[in-house]
Amino acid sequence: MEATKAQRHEGDSHRCFSTPSRILFLCLGAFVAGHCAASGQSLQNEAGRHSAAGKEVERQQEKDWSDARWNQTDIGPFLASSLQTPGGMVTKALSIRVGNNGEASVCYDLASSSMRAGWTGGFLKFSAVRFGIMGAPTRAGEWAFSTTGSVGWQDAAARHEAIRVHGNRVVLETRVDGTLVRETPWFERAGELDVFTRSFEIEPGKIELRHRLFASGNSVAEAKQAEGVKLLTLQQGGRVISIAATGEAARMLSAKDGNVDVTFPPRQQSQSVTLFVWSGSREKLNEFEKFAATSHAPGNIAALSQPGPPRWLPAITNLGQVGFPTDGFAVDTITVPYSNPWKALFFCSGVDFFNDGSAAVSTIHGDVWRVRGLDDKLRRVTWKRFATGLYQPLGLRVVNDRAHVLGRDQITILHDENNDDEADRYENFSQLIKTSSGGHDYATCLERDEAGNYYFVDPKGVHRISADGQKMETLGTGFRNPNGLGVGPGPVITATPQQGEWTPSSAIMEIKPGGYYGYGGPKVTSERSLGYDPPLCWLPHAFDNSSSSQVWVPAGMWGALGGQMLHFAWGRCAMMLVLRDANESPAQGAAVALPVKFLSGPMRGTFNPHDGHLYVAGSTGWQTSAVRDGSLQRVRRTTADTRMPVAWSAHRNGLKLTFAQLLDRAAAEDAGSYAIRQWNYRYAKQYGSKDYSVLDPNKEGRDEVAVRSARLLSDGKSVFIETTELRPVMQMELKYNLQFTNGATATSPLYLTLNRLAEPMR
Repeated sequence: MEATKAQRHEGDSHRCFSTPSRILFLCLGAFVAGHCAASGQSLQNEAGRHSAAGKEVERQQEKDWSDARWNQTDIGPFLASSLQTPGGMVTKALSIRVGNNGEASVCYDLASSSMRAGWTGGFLKFSAVRFGIMGAPTRAGEWAFSTTGSVGWQDAAARHEAIRVHGNRVVLETRVDGTLVRETPWFERAGELDVFTRSFEIEPGKIELRHRLFASGNSVAEAKQAEGVKLLTLQQGGRVISIAATGEAARMLSAKDGNVDVTFPPRQQSQSVTLFVWSGSREKLNEFEKFAATSHAPGNIAALSQPGPPRWLPAITNLGQVGFPTDGFAVDTITVPYSNPWKALFFCSGVDFFNDGSAAVSTIHGDVWRVRGLDDKLRRVTWKRFATGLYQPLGLRVVNDRAHVLGRDQITILHDENNDDEADRYENFSQLIKTSSGGHDYATCLERDEAGNYYFVDPKGVHRISADGQKMETLGTGFRNPNGLGVGPGPVITATPQQGEWTPSSAIMEIKPGGYYGYGGPKVTSERSLGYDPPLCWLPHAFDNSSSSQVWVPAGMWGALGGQMLHFAWGRCAMMLVLRDANESPAQGAAVALPVKFLSGPMRGTFNPHDGHLYVAGSTGWQTSAVRDGSLQRVRRTTADTRMPVAWSAHRNGLKLTFAQLLDRAAAEDAGSYAIRQWNYRYAKQYGSKDYSVLDPNKEGRDEVAVRSARLLSDGKSVFIETTELRPVMQMELKYNLQFTNGATATSPLYLTLNRLAEPMR
């Protein structure tokens, strides 16, 4: 059999598939795209189609992922992100629109529950690089004020609890030494004055609470009090910043050593306080003083903390597409509403299911949608915008019938308190994530084990968060730009890096506590002679140029594939079966492509307990064969017959391969039915690796492995392929061309990693 040459560049689309399969997948994609257009789902020529769509991956360039559409999106009243302010980078920032017409904005630091900056004019601007998801946004207007990171609650334990949304108003809830504090920001324009307000409501408490509003190391606050108004004024550059309070609040406002504080004394009942913040030329101070003396608190915080009317109407109804069966699988398309009133983008990043069978679907640009109508015909699929403003959510799980969303800043629980299919309360479940503003430092793929613990992966490692959200531990490190993990029974925990420096090719790592998986250079120990812990299996770049997550087929489903691991090849918009040989340690794996192709790079997959099918959320953004921004598709198993291998083992004298059906003896025992090649990669600082001979490590290329004989074993489903002496090897390709006793055939390459060899098989 002729060997397929692996490609060594970032490109090389589709080449792990045979030509007929490739034509079939392209035709299917064209059919679905045509159907969507016919159903009226077009946007700017073709719905959700990006400039790289249709290009071979190796021909794609940075300009193909330069797209500023996010700047046209109505992203809602707030956005969590990182944000550079004059007072420093805020990594867990929450930017909020304020004013009746959104004339201004403020930035809170949710790590310290403090306001860090305010500006007037536009809200946020997003870079066109990588669809806006590579860097932090910038403010779109002019800075009005800013302060340093030393502000916030002083000498107290403060924790951001939640965000509440009521129309265009946002209320922040903070727990300060056990006391719940609510705050809502707002903005008023009075003539030439642009005034920001901060209204607090503090629950009863026996202890004093002190909140630092501004910190200035080189300016002493000037104090003025007259006619019931207290002003504290700081010089900031060529303008002044003035904070005003009236009535009882004036007695709480104080300044010392350039710091401005508000102090809430012990209270027997809830207390409400409003502060006014203005910046401008000193000549306008008197006007600001008059404004503060006559202004009223902007709204009742208790009322604003209740659910408001729905914002995101109407829900959008689409016609889905039921796919054709191909080799035992069918892929249905749940048509995504790329065209929508808010110009929301659909780079889908997670999917899970509520108790009523509807789906929660997250998008990278910060939304969660609720999807209904997921029946067998998909004739009326309804999408309802459920939540907005999350920080690049790249993982989602529904727990206790509530969506838990993984962002770069925290895990957020979304509560719909008035059952109108919109989240009213965004609860901070766990803020233990160490947020980085680095372009590639995503937190990805939220999973759970049987004990209720949560898992995610970022460049710092694979992390486990306790079921109550209070503790986090890092299980393994050494991953380059990971975009996914999996948690299977046991639990078996897997994760995938991206090829690059110290990562010679794509790989699936099986995580052990304290494991190190190579990115950053070798760390040799007595138990780690390679300098890294070997992966479950390496994957050739032409087979999987960019990996995402793993999902396990539930036991008892999909026939012989029940209980097996599936792996998503994000860059190839494909899916593969991964067979673990875990009889001894370390585990080793083999991967075979499944006859499934997606419209976009598969990010996350979830089996729906209501229908037993696999739902896959997809996106684009890097080199990929995707033809749409994102997708939501359903994989159905259409036959009980399984023609791919279901188990394997490696021995010193050959390979044992097990299928789910009875093999035809003549084909199974014909040595010409098999072809084997092997090669290693070079673990080094360079970007990726070429293939290197196992027999001569300095020679590029792959070694042929002679097949001496093959024999069908007594179960009739297993074959032992006898070879020359085997040795541990990073990559092996086994091609087979077999027939079953029912006349069906099995032809596919299997990619293996041999970390260890069992005794010779006799």
